[in-house]
Amino acid sequence: MMSIQRKLLLVISILILGVSNSYAQFGFGLRLGGASTTLTGVGANVKEFIPDPKLHLVAGGVINYSIVRRLAIQTEILYSGKGSAMQYYYQDDNLRGYATLDLRLGYLSVPLIAQLKFGDRKSYFHFDAGIVFNQLVYKKAEAKIAAEDDQGNVVDQDQDLVWEEDPNKQDYGYTFGIGLVANGLLFDFSYEMGMNDVFPASTDGLSIRNRSFKVSIGYIFQY
Repeated sequence: MMSIQRKLLLVISILILGVSNSYAQFGFGLRLGGASTTLTGVGANVKEFIPDPKLHLVAGGVINYSIVRRLAIQTEILYSGKGSAMQYYYQDDNLRGYATLDLRLGYLSVPLIAQLKFGDRKSYFHFDAGIVFNQLVYKKAEAKIAAEDDQGNVVDQDQDLVWEEDPNKQDYGYTFGIGLVANGLLFDFSYEMGMNDVFPASTDGLSIRNRSFKVSIGYIFQY
């Protein structure tokens, strides 16, 4: 004879599976968009840090799985351009003055997002919250320096900047967003803030992090 506890567990399991099977929905697709990105923070030895947002490409694939009617888990594999132009006080053994820096970073980004849905299976609004893992795959820094040397001569120069230490290879962040799916068409807006410093802590006392506002469109195939 099956105990009452086992019967109860069996009934609960059947109900859970029934609800999941009723609303389970799988989708995959592509998205393309842009991001307004900047670097936020300041370093102990960096004076008058003035970031200037830049536009970068965001593109990749989307996988979405609805656990129940209102709740889904979404993951993505994206190329996310990040970075910023900025101005700060520059000084080395020979020069002192102001540098304008254009720092371009590219990441392979993998968000893991919990999604709250409002609508039907084909068309719905959604609210997103999750975490993002970023792996650095591209970096380029260009600088223009207007400075004086030890003899008081003004030096203006454009150059590729060589960092004593490269940017950190990984960045973890959190993300929030809203969006609309209309018969497969995607429209999304999201915010992402990095939780790791872009540069190692030993780099001139820098404490600078990535920040992005993203807008994208795409298409998702739903099953």
